[in-house]
Amino acid sequence: MGAGNDSGARLVTGTGGPPGRDEFEVTLLGPGYGESIAIHIGDGAWVLVDSCLDRDGAPRALRYLEGIGIDPARDILLVVATHWHDDHIRGMAQMVEACGKAAFCCASVLCTREFLAAVAALEGRRLSVAGSGFREIHGVFSRLRRSGSQPVLAISNRRIHVRDTCEIWSLSPNDSNFIDFLKTIKGLLPEEGKSRKRISSLSPNGVAVALWIRIGDVAILLGSDLERRGWIDILQSVTRPTGTASVFKVPHHGSENAHEQGVWEQMLDPDPFALLTPWRRGRNALPSQRDVKRILSCTKNAYATARLDSQGTARMGRSGVVDRTIRESGIQLRRLAMSPGAIRLRRPPGSQTSWKIEQFGSACHLADFAPQ
Repeated sequence: MGAGNDSGARLVTGTGGPPGRDEFEVTLLGPGYGESIAIHIGDGAWVLVDSCLDRDGAPRALRYLEGIGIDPARDILLVVATHWHDDHIRGMAQMVEACGKAAFCCASVLCTREFLAAVAALEGRRLSVAGSGFREIHGVFSRLRRSGSQPVLAISNRRIHVRDTCEIWSLSPNDSNFIDFLKTIKGLLPEEGKSRKRISSLSPNGVAVALWIRIGDVAILLGSDLERRGWIDILQSVTRPTGTASVFKVPHHGSENAHEQGVWEQMLDPDPFALLTPWRRGRNALPSQRDVKRILSCTKNAYATARLDSQGTARMGRSGVVDRTIRESGIQLRRLAMSPGAIRLRRPPGSQTSWKIEQFGSACHLADFAPQ
């Protein structure tokens, strides 16, 4: 671990069993392109936020929960899609199908007539939609229609779920984000007679849903991919939930365009646990070393679900002996852009208790994220 890591974190090889009935759990899963969060809100009830796929095409959050003895069909009460970019939504239709008891929540803009018309048009014209998330959204809403379910709509400062001492609030998007989104949709629709094209993702991530989750006197803040303008709107709101959070899912993979210092100063405890998933496509990668330095200046308790080697790709920490044996055996390995990893936090109730952090697979303290 790096010099900044004094939180007693340890690397674990197995996921073990479920949390105690009264334990708060936050588990961030991230293979390097995509992320998903599993949250135990107490008494065996769970919430899933976003979706990413395992190497065999299964939603990673479902795999994790099944591995610790959780039945998604029985125990998941809420599934949230924070936005429609495919690094947060791949496998969402499968997840909604498997969690038959759960309510589905998404940004209200995704349920507008204009957005659904865009989805239908793009699907009907058989465009290449890699990277857009349109196909996944189409699958989710098709499933909801078949079951007769209505989504819970996330807008700024709305309580979207309450159960015993747990409250879940959406902090974004607000009305101005909604209007900007609708203006953008027209540009996404293809013109008749044009060749296939890739549909660009909306940028910035103005309609991403940031979440505030409080259980008793403990709160966490999940930043999705919300960028700086959205955080400024949240900070200026007089109707958002009060208090500070001890856990922060860092928005947009640690990118500078999602950093707003006021969030660290007004919405978070000193030295909160800050968790992030790296992102890589081709030569583009987040967080940069500059991002890492900035985040570590805000908290010493910062972690990533994967680390980078000197070539800028994920490494699992194989020993030199293992590497030498592989070479001598003539085995050829295909390097993946990122390798799976997870960070798990668990905490019993009560203001005098603290979070226990565990790292799985390629997860690391952010000080160890990239070689110096």
